[in-house]
Amino acid sequence: MRKVDPDLLKAYVFKVWKYKQGEVVSLMVHLGDRLGLYEAMAGGAEFTPEELAATSGLAERMVREWLMGQAAAGLLTRSPEGTYSLDPEGERVLVDDSTVSFAAGAFIGGFPPDQVDGILESFRTGMGVTYHDMGDTVARQIDRMNNAWVSTYLLDRVLPQLHGVVDRLEAGAEVADIGCGGGISVRAMARRFPASNFVGYEPSGHAVAHARQRLADVDNARLVQAGGEELPGDARFDLVLTLDCMHDVPFPDRIAANIRGAIKQSGTWLIKDMKCSEVWERNLKNPMLALQYGYSVSACLLSGASAEGGAALGTLGLPPVVAERIARDAGFGSFREFGLKDDPMHLYYEVRV
Repeated sequence: MRKVDPDLLKAYVFKVWKYKQGEVVSLMVHLGDRLGLYEAMAGGAEFTPEELAATSGLAERMVREWLMGQAAAGLLTRSPEGTYSLDPEGERVLVDDSTVSFAAGAFIGGFPPDQVDGILESFRTGMGVTYHDMGDTVARQIDRMNNAWVSTYLLDRVLPQLHGVVDRLEAGAEVADIGCGGGISVRAMARRFPASNFVGYEPSGHAVAHARQRLADVDNARLVQAGGEELPGDARFDLVLTLDCMHDVPFPDRIAANIRGAIKQSGTWLIKDMKCSEVWERNLKNPMLALQYGYSVSACLLSGASAEGGAALGTLGLPPVVAERIARDAGFGSFREFGLKDDPMHLYYEVRV
């Protein structure tokens, strides 16, 4: 039996149970979001448990326990009189899904047992799971989590960084959005640029179902349930977007080659992906590193390994050196990397022929 330092043991036990606490608090955040409790508390008013229960139409005893737990977690403020309130910063993070600070949509209340079983099987076989097979819950979570990033932020902060792209969109352009998920980005761009035509490519049937509902009233956008491998090779597109998806796909090199055939000589390919380095030690300054590896094992890597011989890049598998190699191997000659100060999690690449 190896000798154990009792102080280090105590610290290690505490560290592990802090992660367990995070798991349980995550469920409480999911409940608060899904039940509309945070939304009911928006505006700065103070609530007793009875008042919040009456406002939300929920059971007082359950609401009271949830409130005490949220105050213990530091997500709500509890007054000496026993009333609870949501700070303006909390409102921005937990209620306002139009801003990039919004985080409540990332919490799904834990993984269903069958999803965990699928991850276990991937460990045993090396074969992953497609986003379609991950189910509707994952599709809805991605929608909720990414809303601001692929709508307002994309339009106001990202597209203006690309040389001549906004002018071209305003004049009338052909655009493909690969891995468009529930169509949030397609809808946002189509409404902002009515002279242009947009087509979203998405292999997940669950995400496509959400996208079709979202685009029902949009005339200049359509959907194709397929991956980027299905792009037409007739150089028709002025702009192609791959937003946070190249690290998810089994064959990013094939998609890059198809984009090269589908894009005009004057066209632009916008890649958005995780900010990371190919050197693991350099990534240690990222305070969310463990979370991102967890996302990879439970989603991104699974998708990247879902086909025989897939690249299996994972969440942090597309650092700049890899992204540039894939682009240049596909025949692109211009590769420009840029970041945005208010987006510390991502890098962007402007790729041209």
